[in-house]
Amino acid sequence: MLRDAWQAFEAWVAARAWAQLILRLVLAGLIAWPMVRWQGLVGLVLALVPMAVLIAVPLTHSGFDLLRWLRKRHLKRWNGRWYAFRDFQIRLFELKDHTWLCADDVLRALGEPVDRVVHERYRNQFGALGYREPPGETLICFSEAALRRFLSLRNDARSREFARWLERDVLFAHERRRREAPFS
Repeated sequence: MLRDAWQAFEAWVAARAWAQLILRLVLAGLIAWPMVRWQGLVGLVLALVPMAVLIAVPLTHSGFDLLRWLRKRHLKRWNGRWYAFRDFQIRLFELKDHTWLCADDVLRALGEPVDRVVHERYRNQFGALGYREPPGETLICFSEAALRRFLSLRNDARSREFARWLERDVLFAHERRRREAPFS
């Protein structure tokens, strides 16, 4: 809820900056039109100075807002929903109080091959616990239960390290966030 309010506030500020730019463009046009009509080319040159002053500030603010939006846009979907384990990105989905982790990311982080055959084998082995595409997503994911079972069957050092990292840095943080979110 707070995140939605903040996004609405950011949208309002950006809309206000664009509205201010449009208003100043209209005002600059209203200043320039009579000067050009009465003085011709000399009036246009004289009108450029007030036009530049009127337009410069909102144009720079709008430009910075546009650049900020473009920089955030490609990460917006994953904002707050990905973690890094040994420089491997682990994407995370949270749907109806259940956490899902992208299977491709987990398998790459553990040094496993990622292909259709591996997905089919794990779907047969862990499908009942939650190795599938979560509702509304297109990536195959592990549910918390399926991932815990998958990691319990592995005994290499990297898998144990991944399991510790998962419990300590990812699942604990998301569980705490769920408990502390007063408006969600």
